[in-house]
Parts: sequence; C-alpha cells; structure tokens
Amino acid sequence: MKSNDRVAALGHISPATMPDVANDGFRWVILLAIWSAFTVSCVDRFAWSSIAALAGRSLGFDLALLGSLTTAFYVGYTVSCPIGGVMADKFGSRTTLGISMFPLAALTFGFSFVQTFWAAIALHVLMGVAAGSEYGATIKILTVWFAKDKGRAFGIWATGTSVSVVLANALVPRIAIAYGWHTAYQILGVATLVISAVCVLIVRDAPTGHSVPRTSGAQVALLLRNRNVILVALGGAGALYGTLGFVAWASALLTVAHELSPMVAGSVLMWFGGGAFLSKPLFGWLYDALHRYAKAIAVVDLVFFIALLMAFGECSSTFGYFLIALFLGAAAYGYTPLLIGLYTQASGPRLAGAAAGFVNTIWSVGSFVSPILAGYVFAHGRSLELTLGVIAAGPLIGALFLCCVRQLPTRASPGLPHVSS
Repeated sequence: MKSNDRVAALGHISPATMPDVANDGFRWVILLAIWSAFTVSCVDRFAWSSIAALAGRSLGFDLALLGSLTTAFYVGYTVSCPIGGVMADKFGSRTTLGISMFPLAALTFGFSFVQTFWAAIALHVLMGVAAGSEYGATIKILTVWFAKDKGRAFGIWATGTSVSVVLANALVPRIAIAYGWHTAYQILGVATLVISAVCVLIVRDAPTGHSVPRTSGAQVALLLRNRNVILVALGGAGALYGTLGFVAWASALLTVAHELSPMVAGSVLMWFGGGAFLSKPLFGWLYDALHRYAKAIAVVDLVFFIALLMAFGECSSTFGYFLIALFLGAAAYGYTPLLIGLYTQASGPRLAGAAAGFVNTIWSVGSFVSPILAGYVFAHGRSLELTLGVIAAGPLIGALFLCCVRQLPTRASPGLPHVSS
C-alpha cells in the first residue's frame, strides 16, 4: 500500500458514515463559534498595520521599523502552525483552541503596556505563536463535524480574514484616535478573551456519540510523506505567492504606474476585496457539489487568476480596473476552500490538524517571498506589466503542482468510531 493511501486509511470519512443528521443544527453553531474566534484573532493580527504610524509615533519608533512588528508576528505564526496542528490531533481540537486563544487574548491586552521596540517585537512574536496554533485545530474541527457540507464550511470560515481586514481598519483606528492606541489593544484583548471563552465552552471535538482517535508520532511522520498533501502544500504556496504579491503592491502599482489617486486605488481594491469575500463560500459550494473535480476547478481558477493579472496590467481605464478587480479578487482567493478540501481529503480527519499545520507553514513561504520579490522588480523597473508577470509566476507554478495531485478513491472508508455506552 502506498504511503498516501495508508495515511488516508487512517481516518478518511465518507459522507455516508458521517453523523450529520443527529448533529446537523449544532455543527453550524460550532462553525459560527470558531469563525468568530478566527475573525477576532485576525483582527488582533491586522491591528498593528492599521495604527502603526499613530502608535509608532507615540512610542518613538523609527518609521522604517514599523513593518518589523508585522514580520515578527508571522515568524511566530509560521513556527507554531505545525506544532498546533500536531497538538490538535494528539490532545484534541478544543484543548488546542484554549491553549491558543487565551494566551493570544492576554498578549494582545499586554501589548498596550509596551514601551520599547524590542519588547514590541517580542510580544508580536509571541502573539504569532499563539495565533498560529489555532489554525490546525480549526481545520480539524470542520473536517470532523462536516462531510457533505465541508466545502461550504471551509468557505464560510475563510471569510473571517476578509471581515477582519474591514473590522481592523474601520474600528481600531477610530478607537485609537478617540481613546488612545493603548485602549484599542485593551479592548481587543478583552474581546478576544470573551469570544475565546464562548468558543471553548461551545466547541466539542466530535459529534455526540463519536470520538476522534488520537495520533502517534509515527502517523504524523507518515503524513509528511503523503504525496497529495505535499503537492497541495506546494501548489497553495504558489497560489498564495500570487495573491499576497498582488495585495501587497496593488495600491502602489495603481498610484505610481498609472497615476491613479490613492482614493480611487483604494476603491478599486475594495471591489477586489468584495470579490474575495463572495468567492470563498461560492467555491466551497462548488467543492461540495463537484468534489471529484476539485483539483480541476482549482487549476482552472488559477489559470483565470493569471489571465486576470495580465488583463489588469494591460488595462488603461478606471472603469476597467473596477470591473477586473471584482473577478480578480474572486480568482485570487476562490481556491482556498478547494485546497483545504483536497489536503483534508488526503489526510483524513484523524490527521487533519497536522496536515493543516504543515500545509499552512509551506503556504506562508509563498506569502513571505512574493511581496519582497515583486517589490524589488517594481522598484527597479517601475513596470506594471513586468511586476504582474513576476506575481503571475506563482499561480502558474501552483497550477502545475496541483495537476500532479492524484484523485483519491471515493469508496467508503472508516468513519469516526462510536463511543460505547
């Protein structure tokens, strides 16, 4: 038996064996709870970016160093993602959520008392460590609780990033201006604590009457040799390379290369964000309806992503930018629930946490590299077309990796074991 087949056999669940009927209503309550926890953790993540200039000036930080705090957060986040995933498989998702979210609340509140640059860096690293542990636990919960609606659950949950960007930029600066940036972080800390407590009280590791078997180190090691998980990880890294590269430089590309006003550029990117928000549940629904073709849909989406990037570069009218931005946002984020569905299908629910942590760590590499490389190309050539071409290389490589993913067998396989009474 091949290694990825053996990993899938460790706990792959077919829709027929998943106990959705008895727990149908409660699973949507759980989805709302973990969506809320994920959203508030993302607001904590994006809060610094929204008030960096204001808080940095108050603290006396060098303007050039303000972005270092965001980088510090992602360093901690990347390190903790695989650790949190393994913890979710070994000790349970609910326990891992508590271990992740409660320290994040305390660290966010504690950041309001920071005085020095290095203390701010250290706290952001620790905040990233706390937040990163949540990802694997969340994916495992959705994989265990949802079967036929798994794609929709992933898609709805993934909208938390879009909502959190809006909340962070709409609320945090207003609170900081009115009451001080210290108060903004204290309010965020309290909000994170309250939502975390509600989430941990509501969430259960598995539906009533079922249990999730714990994993061993040998099973996790086997997962890391799973061909499909590795290919989806590499494919997603390429896709996110394109998404984050565009997001990081879109405003500069529009204002510098095409001399649009910052206000118009911001409006264009709002349409991009709207497309991204709508696409996640839509593509999640496509995964549920056409899960046999999830790989093909993801590849087609990335091809459209590349084509829309090129069209964006060739566009010369403001109306064209608005029109393309809506569909570009959909293509730039629509693959997310599809890829989560693919790697959790390959890992099975028993190892879904470890798979999520491993894959998200690889995806983060693409997120780190793209803004730096795209920025270097743009700074030296000021060419919108060349910069977008460099960005488009990511989804192209990602699509090639995804083409190599093998379709898993659709025959029934072991489900969650029942708890004996």
